[in-house]
Amino acid sequence: MKRRSRFVVGVIFFIFASCAVITVNIYFPEKDVKEAYKTLEKELMTPGEKQEGTKPGEAPVGKPESLLRFEFTSSAYAQESGLAENIAGIVKKMPDVVNAYREMGARVADTDRLRDSGAVGEGKDGLLVIRDKNLSPADRQIVEKENANRKTVINGMAKAIIRINRAQETPDNLRQVMPQAAAQFASIRRDSAKKGWWVQDSYGNWGRK
Repeated sequence: MKRRSRFVVGVIFFIFASCAVITVNIYFPEKDVKEAYKTLEKELMTPGEKQEGTKPGEAPVGKPESLLRFEFTSSAYAQESGLAENIAGIVKKMPDVVNAYREMGARVADTDRLRDSGAVGEGKDGLLVIRDKNLSPADRQIVEKENANRKTVINGMAKAIIRINRAQETPDNLRQVMPQAAAQFASIRRDSAKKGWWVQDSYGNWGRK
């Protein structure tokens, strides 16, 4: 009887082990991501610049994906030379992200006006935060559109990082990378903020630059 019970327990354990989800460690190259963000902003937010897009039927540039990659393999790939350029190149093949950058570039005068006035500030998550409760509906709409574009950009960067790690774009992998992609985007926003703008540090504290 005991032997049978042990057998049943063993079978159940095997079934659960077989169904377990394997968590893949996604290597996140912070320095290269920041450089990629800067390159993308310079190329895609500047009017008149030539911009790359994805042609109809053309697959995004990326590396072959696999179900499982060991951490040392991902790290070795992620540390290759020219990684920032590779990341930017992958993102530039995402039409929704390219469009988001273009819209942000066309809107920069309005967002600057709101930041100059102190009505909005740069949040720790890379999004604009309304600080003036009396902000007009029109200006609120500017903030909403800007944040929608920023979310698209951050999401695109997260996908690019997953691809250079040769991992699958699963919800779990995206959740793992998104906070880091947002943090680096927010860091760029703090670095490029003008004197007098409200900025939020990584701990959530507000201050004027």
